[in-house]
Amino acid sequence: MSNTRKRTRRSSSRSCSKVAAAAVVATLTTGTASSFLRPTTTNYFLSKRHGYNSWCGDGSRRANSLFVATSFTSSSMHAPTNNRGINYSSHSNQDDTALPLTVSPQDFERKIESFSSNISRLRVKKKRMATENETSNTTEGKESLTSKEIHAIHDALVGACNSLVYFLKEEATKINSIVSTQGTEATIGGSKSIILDSNTIRSTRENIAMALIQAIRASSEVGDFVLLPKIVDAAVDYASAFLQYGILHVDAFVEESSANEGNGSNRQFALLQPRIFGEAIASLSKTKASVSKIKAIWNQFVHDVASSQRHTLGQDSTLSHHVLDSPPSSFELNAMISALGGRGKIRAAIKLYRKFALEEREGCGTMIEADAYTASILFGMLADSISLPAGEDGISSLQGKMDNRDAGRSDKDHSPCWQWNEAIDLLETFLPHQLNNVAYASLLKVNAKATEAYGKELKRHGGVSSAMSVLDRMKNGRACYLQKDEICPDTVTCSIIMSTFDKGHHWKAAISLLNAMQVSSGSIKTIVPNKASVEVTNSTKWALPSPNIVTYALAISACVRCNKREVVLSIFEQMLTQNSNLAVAPNTWVYNAALSACVESCRATASKSKQGMHLATAFGVLEQMEANSITDRNATPDTDSYNSVLSMLGQRILLEAKKTNTDQKSRLSKYNRNSDIIYDILDSMERQRVSRDAATYSNSIAACFSQPRDVIKIFRKSILDLRADGATKSKRRKANADMVLVANSALTAAASLGDLSLVSEVISILSQAEIPMNLESIRLIIQSLGKFGDCEGILALLICLRGQEFANDILKDRYSINILDNLPSKFIPVLDEKVYSVAITSCLKHDELAIAEQILQSMKIKGLLLTQRSLNAIIGEYCRMAMESSKEEYKAARMAKRNGLDDSKYEMLEPIYITSYSRTKAALAMLKAIDKPSPMLLGTVAKACCASGLWQEARSILRRMHRAAIQELKASASSTEFEGKFLSVLPRLHRYLLKFCAKGGNITPALNFADDIQYLSSRVRVHRKALLENISNEDTDVNVASLSSLLLTDIPANNGVTLDTHLSETREITKMLGRPLGLTGQDWKLLLIAAWRGGHWKVCVGTLPFIRPYAKETHPKHSRELSIDDDGELLHRKPSIAKLNRKYEKIESGITAAMLCFEARSQYAWAIRAMNDWIEWSGRRPPKQAVIAACRILAKRFRGSEVLNLVSKVLSIDDVSNAIGNGESLEYTYEKAVYVESITALHQHGLYDEADHLYVEGASHGHLPLGVVHNASTPNLTLDLHGMSAAVAHSCVRVFLQNEIIRLQPLSQSPREVKWTKDIIIITGRGRRSGQKFKPVLRPEVQRMLTEEFFPPLGSSSIPGNLGALLVRSEDIVAWMNHQRQQKGERMLIVADVLRDISSGSRLERALLSSGNRLERVLKRNLKYLNQRQN
Repeated sequence: MSNTRKRTRRSSSRSCSKVAAAAVVATLTTGTASSFLRPTTTNYFLSKRHGYNSWCGDGSRRANSLFVATSFTSSSMHAPTNNRGINYSSHSNQDDTALPLTVSPQDFERKIESFSSNISRLRVKKKRMATENETSNTTEGKESLTSKEIHAIHDALVGACNSLVYFLKEEATKINSIVSTQGTEATIGGSKSIILDSNTIRSTRENIAMALIQAIRASSEVGDFVLLPKIVDAAVDYASAFLQYGILHVDAFVEESSANEGNGSNRQFALLQPRIFGEAIASLSKTKASVSKIKAIWNQFVHDVASSQRHTLGQDSTLSHHVLDSPPSSFELNAMISALGGRGKIRAAIKLYRKFALEEREGCGTMIEADAYTASILFGMLADSISLPAGEDGISSLQGKMDNRDAGRSDKDHSPCWQWNEAIDLLETFLPHQLNNVAYASLLKVNAKATEAYGKELKRHGGVSSAMSVLDRMKNGRACYLQKDEICPDTVTCSIIMSTFDKGHHWKAAISLLNAMQVSSGSIKTIVPNKASVEVTNSTKWALPSPNIVTYALAISACVRCNKREVVLSIFEQMLTQNSNLAVAPNTWVYNAALSACVESCRATASKSKQGMHLATAFGVLEQMEANSITDRNATPDTDSYNSVLSMLGQRILLEAKKTNTDQKSRLSKYNRNSDIIYDILDSMERQRVSRDAATYSNSIAACFSQPRDVIKIFRKSILDLRADGATKSKRRKANADMVLVANSALTAAASLGDLSLVSEVISILSQAEIPMNLESIRLIIQSLGKFGDCEGILALLICLRGQEFANDILKDRYSINILDNLPSKFIPVLDEKVYSVAITSCLKHDELAIAEQILQSMKIKGLLLTQRSLNAIIGEYCRMAMESSKEEYKAARMAKRNGLDDSKYEMLEPIYITSYSRTKAALAMLKAIDKPSPMLLGTVAKACCASGLWQEARSILRRMHRAAIQELKASASSTEFEGKFLSVLPRLHRYLLKFCAKGGNITPALNFADDIQYLSSRVRVHRKALLENISNEDTDVNVASLSSLLLTDIPANNGVTLDTHLSETREITKMLGRPLGLTGQDWKLLLIAAWRGGHWKVCVGTLPFIRPYAKETHPKHSRELSIDDDGELLHRKPSIAKLNRKYEKIESGITAAMLCFEARSQYAWAIRAMNDWIEWSGRRPPKQAVIAACRILAKRFRGSEVLNLVSKVLSIDDVSNAIGNGESLEYTYEKAVYVESITALHQHGLYDEADHLYVEGASHGHLPLGVVHNASTPNLTLDLHGMSAAVAHSCVRVFLQNEIIRLQPLSQSPREVKWTKDIIIITGRGRRSGQKFKPVLRPEVQRMLTEEFFPPLGSSSIPGNLGALLVRSEDIVAWMNHQRQQKGERMLIVADVLRDISSGSRLERALLSSGNRLERVLKRNLKYLNQRQN
């Protein structure tokens, strides 16, 4: 049926067209009427009965239609002439049905006007319907439009546009058929063409442009990106056919014919405006059309339409294709650049601008001249690209090209932001008349965003200097142009500059600009005297604008971010006291902007002291605002003002704020508790009649969450304040929602504290107010029960929410929580998976697996499935439980090792993984159900695998994360803008995995992890190299040897592949992540610890060279670091000793682990070598544990002299470490520890002389006690050994007695006897500070030493009345001294015999003879062997 109606309409339309054409031809043929006279017309439309509706004679419309046909009726008359005497009549022998409507210009205009008005009417109707639909959605009781009605209006618009396309196509086809049948010389009635006057030409062009633009915009509004190119094609086809038919401008024809008589040259009439193509491109970019469709219209415009126009300029051709009435303008260029920029095609947009606006500037002029709007579009596009996600439009390749191009720039001009460098290059391409304030404002937006994005560490964008250079350019222009720009900046431009200073935390520059604006406008004096960074000129043409309210707000915000409270208050004071006509008084918006800056700065820092300073500034601004509101009602604090201050409150922050507060009248001085300040603020709001909303009370509760009584008090006050009794239903609903929001804040405080009494009171208050809880409230109650540790209560709560009274009674009996009283059966919400997920994770935190499984089964019964987020939480809890179990397993392994139940070698720990293993396996099983696990989740599972001994699984997950990080790196724009999720997690994960390996001495997994870390670091370096050199990553090979191949083999690998010793050098990515991506000094230290526990001394030898650069970085004399001065210049400065000490403390345990490993494997030579190298690298004293371990190795190998040399060398180095700050006591210093432990090692291996030597040296320097007590009241000698170790006490006694032998030797009468008459009293102590009180340790050890280690033995006895001392008789001492002298004499005789033997030559002779005998035997054996071979 519909097809029949369509055929009927088409046939009726055709018959109407035939009737109209026949009438026109009849009129033209008879000559009785002119086509340019106003004939009597009748417009036919489709009717219900005959297929047509008609217009009434008075012009009223009977029915709507899109198809118009016109027939002419006129009386027979003579053909008139116009005022110039030109005859308009024409004759033609054409078929009536083939003539287009174009031959009748007035009727053609009416036709086009009908299309335009119809489409415009439908567009207005569509907008009205959209507005009514939005209103109905927000208004109760009003129905919204159905989709059928919306589709109907869309179909009507599409039909109207299709009608226009059909009409233009049909007209073009008819004209082309006439031209193809009879040629371009076709005539109508014997005349060559129809001649038009100027008004008709102008009117026709404007009507066609209006209709086309209406149709283009309508198709864009309905999102039909297929119809829109058809409209453009139809317009171009009709314009081309129109030109081929040869319609000429009547005025031009007359002038041409009179000036060039007989030449026959005519000028074409262009029908289309270039604006149509600009509208088409702009409208198409608003749809879902691809970039290729937009480029197709642009290529059609510049290569087909505009190129023919430009190609025929100046040519004398009788028929040249002038389709456009004017050359292409900046409007079309701007539309195309905007379309590309909106699609993220930055490179294509810049390339298009340079091609069509710059490349043809020389010679024949610019093809399309750009304007200020072009500059603003380009700059705005670059500003938006700073925050674009990585990987759009091949930004990475563009970044590489920008880096290569900017490589020749000086450091002063070059910025790390390539968008700013490109914007400066584009600025140089614009002429002075092509720039204005709008263009410069867009340029300054690029600078503002670059300042915010590149404001850290070494990659810092000079926002201040760049903004000042733009201001100078606006004033002076470029040197290559004699004419200066002299574009006076407006307040918008200055506000953007001030915003740059605000984001870059440059408060001095902000104040300088504000001063310059005040001086330039002549308003007031400067705020604070400082070096002006903005030069103010006396020129009458160029000047800065007066500061407005926005400028002041941004300047205040910049000072707030830098904690310049006094400057902020002075600006407010100045704004209040200035008397100039240009004075700007601060209003509520300015004060709120300052408070908002305080809040943002407080949240951006983790330092409590800085947060306290921001809070003090906020209170100063608020209190000044309250004081000024008495005289100025425009500066009255509102709800946002108080909410900003309340959101910053915290007890610790309040204490820090009180330290910086100097105003004794401030709230900070009056009150010491958060709750008191909150009550004062709420009372102030009530006195000033400032409304309190849900955010006010939520912030108040959050500020005093640790004080349950205050939380309840504030919550009760919020219920009284927010209730909307007697209000409309919508207002009551909103009030209830606000009160539930405040209640949830109170429940959040209860969940953080685990205070169930607070939960009970909150629910009771809600029940009294008849306000039901929501799902968020239930979730917080579950968290409170989980914090309290009652998992059975969580299960009871879930059962209670099914309407079970017994579960509600359990909660009432335990905690007085009545859930069903607040949630009757009709208000009980349907629990979602989030509530169940919180319940399961809360149970898992307390290892209640049975209850968690029961809740999970209940969840499955209800048909709920765990979402990815819930699975993440559950997997995280399983991993946490696995790591907690692992701690207990390692603790049991250490106890077994200590008790001798573990027979593992060296310091290895081999725990028995049972619980941790099963829980980690469960986490791995659940991990398979996650589609795209987050980096944090993968890292947590990898940690759990290491904790439970699943090394291969941990390595598989680590490699998976490395692959994802490399993919992120390849897709990133550049390393300076990269913010990879995986790369930000990996550095901490690497450290954690290596810590677990070092914990148990698992060297093989540690080296495997190190191999993977090394490979990732190398891939990052390859990416950076490819980015800088503009080459593909695939063209660069990664040839890096693995650590395991170099450190676990006996023979070094000399295959030409070397290990990169600077694995932590990953440049900007390292700076951005806050820590190196590759192996750092702490990672090498962990490898050394793992090798020590596993007894792999060869790994220690191979690893020490890799920690060398990190040790050198801590050298107190030769270390340097890069820093930035105030001017932004890079300097090499010597770091502070405290900073070097902190770096050294992180790696010093590495050498200790290596020395302990060498001690366990008895590698004394490597120990000496490692100790000497460490001293050379670090320029410091090695850790005392490392020195002691080396002394034990040497003493074990009976190398006492090397022990003496090592101790002497170590103690000769200046101590630059803060030993006391590291926990070392004043009594047991570094020197004392080295002396005591070295003496002990020598003593244990019988090297008594070397031990005595070290004791004498330590005692002489004051590091060891001398032991001799001089007491003139007693004839005996006293040795105080109290507090000494056994070895030191032994050396003390020996040194004392030997010293007495030397002293008494000149007094002895006989050379073999010593005269000694004094007894010796040795004080050992009573054992008050022993492990077991009054069970001395030193006394029996000294007695054993005197008996077993002295020959002849020294007898000792107790002193009556003094159990802490021993008495050695003089007779025993004399016997020991005589024996020592005899032994010394015998040793001297042996030495003399040896020297006599050497000096006489007898020993040398015997050695040569024995050597000759061996040589003779070897020669005889060889001779015998040769004889046997000959035989």
